[in-house]
Amino acid sequence: MGTERVAVADLIFDRLDTNGDGVLAADDYRASAERKLQSYGMGPNSPKGRALIEANLAMWQQQAQLVDRDHDGRITREEYRRWVGSLPASDSGSPSGTPEVMAVLHAQFNVADRDGDGLVDCRDFVAWRGLKGVPAKSAEASFELIDSDADGAISWNDFTDAAHQHGLEALLYTPSH
Repeated sequence: MGTERVAVADLIFDRLDTNGDGVLAADDYRASAERKLQSYGMGPNSPKGRALIEANLAMWQQQAQLVDRDHDGRITREEYRRWVGSLPASDSGSPSGTPEVMAVLHAQFNVADRDGDGLVDCRDFVAWRGLKGVPAKSAEASFELIDSDADGAISWNDFTDAAHQHGLEALLYTPSH
């Protein structure tokens, strides 16, 4: 696995390891969702809140089966790196998302869509990515990749189309623009 993919895997791992104990567990996935909701002023019992928590826990279940090689109920950094390295590539050669990853991203997208119109503008996209530590300039460049018609807003379909074309890493962490 290339150093860029290792760096992205480590970044995601560190964001998910909410208690900082160096391993991932179901509680980390729930806490990650709850932190995101709290930053948006949403509760875990709101419809968007429940959807995000359920998507995160489903992702945990899937990753625990695929990534937790020793089946101890925890995912180590090395196990996570190996899994990210095994993800299939998009047409661009960057890793594409599993259905569970895409479900979490869709739930996050819906949370970022504050007015519920199905669209996220650049400001809201930058704020969403900022919650994951992505610098504003990188998030803005990613938004430009996604907003192919340059109308100033992106839909979930715009996001998934761009993910297939450019790969999730380019949209979420390291735009090559």
